[in-house]
Amino acid sequence: MGGQTIMKREFLCQLRKDTDIVWKGGMGITLILLLLCMGILGSTGENIGFPDRANLCLKLMTVYGITALAVLTGVYFTVVRCVNQTLYQFGDMIEHLTNGQPEITFPAGEDTILSRLQEQLMRFYDIMHSYEERERLARRQLDENIGDLVHQLNTPITNIRIYTEFLERDDLTAEENRRFIKCLKEQAQKLSWLGESFSKISRLEMGIIRLKPENQKLEPVILHAVSQIMEKARQKGIHIVLKGDVHQSVTVDGKWTAEAVFNVLDNAVKYGDADSEIEIEAVTMTNYVSVAVRNCGIGIDAAEYHHLFKRFYRGKGSGVTEGSGLGLYIVRKILEDEKGYVTVGSTRDGRTEFVLYLYQT
Repeated sequence: MGGQTIMKREFLCQLRKDTDIVWKGGMGITLILLLLCMGILGSTGENIGFPDRANLCLKLMTVYGITALAVLTGVYFTVVRCVNQTLYQFGDMIEHLTNGQPEITFPAGEDTILSRLQEQLMRFYDIMHSYEERERLARRQLDENIGDLVHQLNTPITNIRIYTEFLERDDLTAEENRRFIKCLKEQAQKLSWLGESFSKISRLEMGIIRLKPENQKLEPVILHAVSQIMEKARQKGIHIVLKGDVHQSVTVDGKWTAEAVFNVLDNAVKYGDADSEIEIEAVTMTNYVSVAVRNCGIGIDAAEYHHLFKRFYRGKGSGVTEGSGLGLYIVRKILEDEKGYVTVGSTRDGRTEFVLYLYQT
């Protein structure tokens, strides 16, 4: 394919050179012939009579006309051949583009109409190809999302079916009946968590929801997240302490950043010890404001750190604790869209620490 392209290009260049040669040579011959005819008429005009001179002039003009016509005919057919060859070349380039195999046919970088048109077509192809690639990735992401959702829904649906069959029995005691009803509620709640969390992820990943970061105070964002988790923390006897540079400004989408902080706090409450304390500390850095959430609880193995922010991943110590495995994934996605990031680790006194780095302009 590469050799054929080079041959076509060389042939086209040679054809253009041939056209120039024919045109310039033909015009040169025609001009020389015209000057020769004028010279002959000038030198013989004084020695011959008017009729003879008229006949000679007619003959010379006839020869000149025939020669000029022959030259113009040769130029015409040469130009037609060059135009046809160019059109065929242009057609081949379009065919390669439609087949997804872009190929440089005309010399790139030249200030010619064909080179400019070729450049515009290549840009158009790149734009359409990028849209096609984006659509393909979106379809693949959608397929993966649907597969993940179906897989995650199977467990609670199966459990609900089993508990429903148990409740249909006539020999259940009142205690067993209450226990199975409680299990049904828990599985229904898990379905609700999965649906809500998955809806947020899908809208973020598919670009249905676009975050709009703007400069704003950090404190209201954190307090909004704290207000949503306060009742759950109170039921476990957990106190939430806020300190540090909370009055700083950050460039974030307030609603979704509050969602990210809430998800981290929700994990801290779920896996934290009863009657303990959750510490939220904000620290100003060069381009970021870090928001650390620290709690005392079951702890996280260091080997799991790089897995925690994956979709549907639940730590080894999560046990039967409620959760969908999507909260931290949503946190990571939100912060990435805001030019931020999140890390996890342990403090020197053994507490688990999640640190959200929020971009600061």
